[in-house]
Amino acid sequence: MIRRSSEHGDDFAWVRDTAIEVYLPFGDYRTIIPAWMVYPGVLTFLECDDASGERRGFVLVGFYEPTDLPRGSYAADLIAIGVAPAHQAHGVGTRLLGYAIDFATLAGERALVPDLRLTVAETNLGAQRMFTRAGFAVLDGEHGFYDAGQRAIRMRRPLAPR
Repeated sequence: MIRRSSEHGDDFAWVRDTAIEVYLPFGDYRTIIPAWMVYPGVLTFLECDDASGERRGFVLVGFYEPTDLPRGSYAADLIAIGVAPAHQAHGVGTRLLGYAIDFATLAGERALVPDLRLTVAETNLGAQRMFTRAGFAVLDGEHGFYDAGQRAIRMRRPLAPR
């Protein structure tokens, strides 16, 4: 099941600690993930085991007004997605990505949200394959660098109205 995270307590600590572990190859995420989790307009969701409630992964989705879209439009941004190492390669990331796409599409029923965007490291080929399978294409292949030096690739996926 996927549920909204609490901004404090066990969920907050679990997301922070999991992000630190899974994002280690890309830099130090001890402060940035907690800052994103409490930033206005950013929502955190957890993928949990139906029976035990064990947390397996998380996704952070936010909304902003990009300069490359008409005024009054919003881009949904998949800010972070991570799966605990014990649950990787079992479809958790794919379920979280699908949820983020559905959530952004639903938001598009209330405001003009034409696409969902994300940033991925050029070395993270598994994530790039997952995003491409879900309909994402490269928007900017030179979107800066991660703290550990990997080139950042910006991708986008159009959102179709329901």
